Amino acid sequence: MRSLTTLFDHRPENQPVALQLLVMGPDLFFAHPLPRGRTLTIGRADNVDVQLTDPMASRVHARIHVGPTGTLEVEDVGSINKTKVRDTTLAAGERVGLLPGEAITIGSTILMAQEAPAVARPRRVWPHTYFEARLEEECLRSTETRASFVMVRLGVGAGGATATERDRTQAGAVAETIGPALRASDMLALYAPCELEILLPNTTFELATAIVQDLVGRLRTAGLAGKTGIAAFGRDGQTAEAIAARASERLRGIESPAPAPDKVVVEDARMRRVYQLARSAAAGVINVLILGETGVGKDVMAEAIHRMSPRAKGPFLSINCTNFSETLLESELFGHEKGAFTGATAAKPGLLETAQGGTVFLDEIGDMPMGLQAKILRVIETRQLSRVGSVKSHAIDVRFVAATNKHLEAEIGAGRFRRDLFYRLNGMSLQLPPLRERRAEILPLARMFLAQLAEPCGLPAAPPLSPEAERVLESYPWPGNVREVRNMMERALLLCEGGPILPEHLPLENMAASAISFLPADPGRATAAPAPAVAIPVTGDADPDAEEKERFQRVLAECGGNQSRAAKQLGIARSTLIARLEAWNVPRPRK
Repeated sequence: MRSLTTLFDHRPENQPVALQLLVMGPDLFFAHPLPRGRTLTIGRADNVDVQLTDPMASRVHARIHVGPTGTLEVEDVGSINKTKVRDTTLAAGERVGLLPGEAITIGSTILMAQEAPAVARPRRVWPHTYFEARLEEECLRSTETRASFVMVRLGVGAGGATATERDRTQAGAVAETIGPALRASDMLALYAPCELEILLPNTTFELATAIVQDLVGRLRTAGLAGKTGIAAFGRDGQTAEAIAARASERLRGIESPAPAPDKVVVEDARMRRVYQLARSAAAGVINVLILGETGVGKDVMAEAIHRMSPRAKGPFLSINCTNFSETLLESELFGHEKGAFTGATAAKPGLLETAQGGTVFLDEIGDMPMGLQAKILRVIETRQLSRVGSVKSHAIDVRFVAATNKHLEAEIGAGRFRRDLFYRLNGMSLQLPPLRERRAEILPLARMFLAQLAEPCGLPAAPPLSPEAERVLESYPWPGNVREVRNMMERALLLCEGGPILPEHLPLENMAASAISFLPADPGRATAAPAPAVAIPVTGDADPDAEEKERFQRVLAECGGNQSRAAKQLGIARSTLIARLEAWNVPRPRK
């Protein structure tokens, strides 16, 4: 069995290239060889060369002719639903040439001829640090291009081997087994003993599901038990931390509910003040806007507000505004009537209707399309909604909580967000500080995640953090915030094998590189090699809360004590300004 260090590309020069047919359907994903000088039949019959499961395919639907030199021709053999090549429908008996990379469409199945080495190359297994960097790059690319990609976490039965043996044999065996099912652009990496991670660029969630079914089937044929967790960009998050966490949760069967208010880690003085404001807001009916960087726990705060409110027994509906197109999001939110659009075969109530008496959490509200912002604004103002395709309105009783990591005032200035919607949502705004500014919570969060994840990771109890590991964790600036703590603790659990968490179980190289980017610029400091993670200085002695308090008081003084004008200049609601002044024990100016 090859060890991971031997899984490299050693294809001889001038090696002849074979052809294969990639078949991608609703329930299958596989590659079939295309031998030269042969004609292969395609269809649903048991005796065809390439068997499809698509109900739109005829029993013998088409033929593909492979010439002695590798030329390709496609022929329709009189199928009922026809064959398409390059979006052109073929007549019965018509033969057309085909180039590698061009698509053949049969029903909802896509077939594509492609070149492949005559001898399969070993699939390289990359280190986890490389995978993390690639995942970050893919998130940035997809944020700009809106392209879809999927991450898969793959767990394989461990047997009884040690971690070192599993590294060298189990992962190598899995790579050889599933390698043929992966494309050249796909990336396979070792996450932990008996767990791998796969990056599928330019892949929809549906196609990824078919690929994963093929992977699991190949493992089963090889006598290996495999479990998977799938997460897609946009659908499950827009950052590497969020996507990795969701893939792991699905692998381990974790639903990831937000903790109850009495289980939330609140050790930092500034966070205690924020939660005091949240408790006050929860008792009323005003809408709440939660602000903060990605991963700081805005979703946890939203559910905590719901659970602390009189609506706690009602539903809590969380909607990520980045997950849907404008048309689909409108249909999901408001529902639709039968015949409202193509495919609307029956009336369907919207999500807002299902949240009666509860709380609706609009996550990433800054990404909501402008056209839909006007309709949400109307619902908030009138407490009435209309389904798509209907002229009737329905009364709804919901409380809105929204969150974003964007600077909404800047979005308003750029014409991407409605000012009136901002004011409606911003009955009270809660700014969650990043984890690097609430360092007292780092170790409690790490211990909480160790306790939560120990059983799903196969350990009877949470292992302790060694003093050396604690110093590393406390010195790190956590650019990924709370989600990054969760992901790092999960991998440490898999690597420590029941013993204490040591620095060697943490990604020290990545942590050092990330921390250096958070150091203040010092023109007088000579360029030097990066220091180890445990020696990285921590910055941020200023009190952000005191700075905000001073800014609010300065603006209020400039406005002559006029709270409405000051709130408008600060870009917040007047009630938010008043709540902040009361929290800071600042006397409100008298007329």
